[in-house]
Amino acid sequence: MKRKRLITVLVALIIIVVSADLISAQAPTPIAEVPFEFIHNQIVLQVKINGRGPFNLLLDTDTDPSAIDLATARDLGLKLSGKGQQGTGGGTDVNLAYETKLPLVELGGITAKDVYAAAINLTKIGDRMGKPVHGVLGHSFLQGRIFQIDYAALRVRFYDRSPFPAKLESTPTRAVIKFRYDSEVLVDDVYINGQKVRAALDTGSSGTFGLTPAAIKALGLEDAPVKVEEKTSVGYNGAFQTRTGVLKTIRIGSISIDSAETSFWLPGAGHDHAKFQLNIGNVFFKDFVVTFDFRSKVVVIEKH
Repeated sequence: MKRKRLITVLVALIIIVVSADLISAQAPTPIAEVPFEFIHNQIVLQVKINGRGPFNLLLDTDTDPSAIDLATARDLGLKLSGKGQQGTGGGTDVNLAYETKLPLVELGGITAKDVYAAAINLTKIGDRMGKPVHGVLGHSFLQGRIFQIDYAALRVRFYDRSPFPAKLESTPTRAVIKFRYDSEVLVDDVYINGQKVRAALDTGSSGTFGLTPAAIKALGLEDAPVKVEEKTSVGYNGAFQTRTGVLKTIRIGSISIDSAETSFWLPGAGHDHAKFQLNIGNVFFKDFVVTFDFRSKVVVIEKH
């Protein structure tokens, strides 16, 4: 009897060890974990550029390529293109952007060389936040990476492979969504009041949801009740006005939100030619852990 019991215990131990190995295989250790400040619903990282700094850089999946404040670029002695171009984004001001390159970017244990960027005046964004903004880490830095934003822990984790199993299933509190990249992270598995729309997942947005003028028209929401007071937001091209309304439902993958307060973007405020109908920002994301896999083009949005 004792021998049989011993064999049973050993088998149980083997199962536990194997299970632990499987869990370990599915949840790799981050290659880097970086703290951030969450200021006015913006992710602010401490980043060194060319060995100098640290500088305050935002983390923005909706910026392509990356950005560096124009005054900071000149202070660093970066070479700028001779002719500036009007950048896209919210706002109605003229704000020229100049092509440049960041020779060395250091974020925690992550380094990147020759990161393409646009040098542009970021003063108004910094003034809005009450903290200088020296740049933005966008697609030229994030492409090809797997990173996880843990809003509750105020940490960004970088992985050399996905922290999830290959066949991760969606649940009511976890959305697993394929995305495509076209200057923004775009997803199609999104519904407003039951109607399918395309959405941009925008970690550079300090809002919850933003509805483009074209979407307002297509969804028949021109006469939807909106709050009379207008809000002022700030984008790359300065300030722009929005109105606020409440949508009956928004579904993002498997996650549903009822009575969703949403910004109704006005015509002529920089969003008339957007490639999406709905912008999803940090006020929504902050209740989740969000993992972007730019290799497999998958995003996982999971409740804390």
